[in-house]
Amino acid sequence: MKGESEIPILRALAIVVVCIVVAVTVTGCLHSSEVAKERIDWNLTLIGDCEKALSYNEIRAMPDHEGHGGFFSTVGIVNGPFKCKGVPLEELCDLVGGINDSTTVRVSASDGYLMVFTYDQVKGDFITYDPATMKEVPHRGVTVILMYEQDGTLLSDAMGGPLRIAIVSEDEFLTEGHYWVQWVDRIEIRP
Repeated sequence: MKGESEIPILRALAIVVVCIVVAVTVTGCLHSSEVAKERIDWNLTLIGDCEKALSYNEIRAMPDHEGHGGFFSTVGIVNGPFKCKGVPLEELCDLVGGINDSTTVRVSASDGYLMVFTYDQVKGDFITYDPATMKEVPHRGVTVILMYEQDGTLLSDAMGGPLRIAIVSEDEFLTEGHYWVQWVDRIEIRP
């Protein structure tokens, strides 16, 4: 008798578990499609000798660059280092005439944030810091990229995506956080 009374309870628990799994799956699918739609609709405007608009998918189809990098905030909060994947900033600039030592590159975000990079910075000249000690360390082969993937995951809005600036190398290091522009939607070359 006791075993028979437990069967309806077990069935009820099984139904609850199935409902939870379905709810999580549906919510996850809706969230994923919303993120995918946002990425498809995201455009990047490049301005130099000419103006060019690239879709998110066109940027992802370009030859990529991978490296490690992280940043710290003005109050010392460390983010990363991450494994980053994206398109080198210099290659994006080349699509609209390129850069030279008399130009700067203005990177703008959809929230109005703007960072100006010098020619030397676009070429990789940054002060880098050891993630463990926060002491300045020499670096090699630093590349500024327009990142769309971090640690194997496409950037979400909460991660500063779908496109953000990252400063990367083969080595793991940190740079100052104000360079890591989030929600990038415009890159402009100026004299």
